[in-house]
Amino acid sequence: MQVDIILGPNLTPAEVSELGEAAEGYGIRALWVSNYHTNWDAFLSLAPVAHATKRLLLAPMAISPFEMHPLKIANAILTLNELCDGRAIVSIGAGEGLTDAIAAPKTKRIVRAVREAIEIVQAAGANALTQGYDGEIFKVVFPCDQSWAKAPAPKVYAAAMGPQMMAMGARLADGMQLGDMPLERMGEVNEAIAKGKAKRANAADAFPLGNFFGWHMKETKQEAYHEARGEIAIRGRQLSDDFISYLLGPEECQIVRENFPAIMQAMWTKSGDIPGVPDEIINPLIHGMTATGDMADLDREIERFQKFGKAGLTEISLRLHNDPLDALKVIGEHVVPALR
Repeated sequence: MQVDIILGPNLTPAEVSELGEAAEGYGIRALWVSNYHTNWDAFLSLAPVAHATKRLLLAPMAISPFEMHPLKIANAILTLNELCDGRAIVSIGAGEGLTDAIAAPKTKRIVRAVREAIEIVQAAGANALTQGYDGEIFKVVFPCDQSWAKAPAPKVYAAAMGPQMMAMGARLADGMQLGDMPLERMGEVNEAIAKGKAKRANAADAFPLGNFFGWHMKETKQEAYHEARGEIAIRGRQLSDDFISYLLGPEECQIVRENFPAIMQAMWTKSGDIPGVPDEIINPLIHGMTATGDMADLDREIERFQKFGKAGLTEISLRLHNDPLDALKVIGEHVVPALR
């Protein structure tokens, strides 16, 4: 199993480039940059990395067709792909933060919309939009000639959380990025993917499957849990029962729902203080959807990643937070060699 890293959008393009060079040196497969509503642009932030690296895959995530028309997504990822000589990936999903920030109208047919977006971007990569695209939700009414793109076509991943999106992605996309998926849900994931792959043009094709997973391994447990508590509000599609019911009992899930504003407040303030929700409830969420602890806990997390690999993941995508160079050093020196 390979290792990817995910960066937040608060880093400057120069900082992203520095981390990209270091990541390539450690044997990281791909560098994903998050797409938020009020920060550096994910595509542009990766441009300097294209010139600073030779093997690292460069990947903006997750881009929604409700915030950016699929034709514009296609042109953006094709441009990045030319800059890095064919090493670009893009993850396309329904969208949350940015689409919410602009009150983007969304169809009820979310899976269909993401499917059409994937088809348009894939078609652009194959220069197959010369007759346009006539979808139910998205259209390209002018013929588009993308013969200017000379590099091998970028890979188009589906960002998937639910079974219908997983099945669609496994049928059409070039790979898939899960989000915050607990190990306990991998049976359900594999069942959905099998349904999609059964309808794939070539079901025997290798299918890259990654999982966005929070990384909060620090020198001390106190520092690790403080950081994790400040991010837990946005894990598991904002702590939905689809995720947390695998980790907590019904009464505990109800406490999370009733106190979600306090959990969200801890994210905004980075205080680590979540009144009304005891550690006995918060910690299982942290343990289930993130790697959190001190260096003595590192072997435990590596063992979990190995179990993910046996359950079907081809890569684990670790989301770095504070002190990303320090986190990358630990991942590069310990996690990457252990998972090869």
